[in-house]
This record gives sequence, C-alpha cells and structure tokens, in this order.
Amino acid sequence: MKEVEIIIIAALARTNRVIGKNGKLPWPSIPEDSERFTKLTIGHAVIMGRKTWEFDLEKGYLTDRFNVVVSRDVPFPEHFQDSKDLIFVNSVSDALLAVKDFEKVYIVGGAGIYSQTLRLAHKWELTIINDEYEGDTFFPEYKFLIGDTFVLTNLEERSGYSFETYNRIVH
Repeated sequence: MKEVEIIIIAALARTNRVIGKNGKLPWPSIPEDSERFTKLTIGHAVIMGRKTWEFDLEKGYLTDRFNVVVSRDVPFPEHFQDSKDLIFVNSVSDALLAVKDFEKVYIVGGAGIYSQTLRLAHKWELTIINDEYEGDTFFPEYKFLIGDTFVLTNLEERSGYSFETYNRIVH
C-alpha cells in the first residue's frame, strides 16, 4: 500500500506569516486562490483543526472531500451523525490514520495543525500575500526548512501575491 501524500495548503502574509484574524482571513477574498484551493483539494481528504471547522467552515464541511476535524473536546454534532464526508478525531495521528487509504491529504489549517504537520508534509502549496496584514493567527516559521528539507519547485507570480510549491527533498 502506497503512503498517503501529505500536502499543506495555506495562504499567508509574506512579512509576518499571518493567516487569520478573529477566525477569518485578514485580507479581501482572492478568487484565484479560492479556485486553486478547490481544484487542488477536490476529491481528496482534508484535515483541519476545530477552530478552522467552526470559524472558516462555520460548522459545515467542504463538499466533495473527506473532512477530518481534529479536536480534543468537540462532540460529534448530531446533524452530521450520518455524514460519510465528515469525522472528528482527537489527534493529528488519528487524523492521518483515518485518511490512510487516500492518495492525498491536504492540511488546511489552522496554526496548531500546521505546526504539527509542517515537517511531516511531502509538499507545501502556499499562497504568499505580498501586503502586510494584522492578525492573531500565524503560520509556523518555515523558511529555515527551505534548502535543506524542502525546495521551491514552482513559482507563479501574480499582482499582490504568488503561488509557491515546495517539495520535500528526498535524500
């Protein structure tokens, strides 16, 4: 059986790595980024933390994807009891076990889940926002891993942001 490919997908400010403010993105919507997110994640598993599920998805789930929510203390909501596309687990390791039969799993946030999976990932799909934004949630420090553990394999510059793909270096 092939190992599931773990991919971190995130949008963050270039200068301070901010990813959120009061449970939402701190910048105006970027339609191309939303389209890219959907295109990459559709048909695959996604892992997220409780706050991402509560605030970003407003206690729903991403359709056409297998959603795994990591939470120590959220009981499974009754109206999702019969859902085949949403489960709740207590740890990142349990989440990774739950998606072991998928080809790819995307880590979609938040900060705590990114921190726990940054070094486990095979790939990072980052949208880097050029402007500086204030926020209360930050992507983990990652640049120290570039060159030794990860390498930039694709860069697509846009006005005000860029799409950057990093792959794990196989030694």
